[in-house]
Amino acid sequence: MARVSQSDFQNWSSDPVTKAFKLAMVDRIEEAKEILSTRAGMDAHEDNYLRGFIQAYREALEFRIEDLDEH
Repeated sequence: MARVSQSDFQNWSSDPVTKAFKLAMVDRIEEAKEILSTRAGMDAHEDNYLRGFIQAYREALEFRIEDLDEH
């Protein structure tokens, strides 16, 4: 795996494109939560998909450079 310096990670994190992408992920999380709040229980497969979708986006948003050092 390629090494990423703390400085490179900070530059990436503060880039306007990265910030816009993260805001889009937050919007999609909110949309998925809204769908779950109105349709939960109607389709178990869709419920599971949306819960996984929300979790995956949250994990991506919480990613830190320290996470790279764990592997």
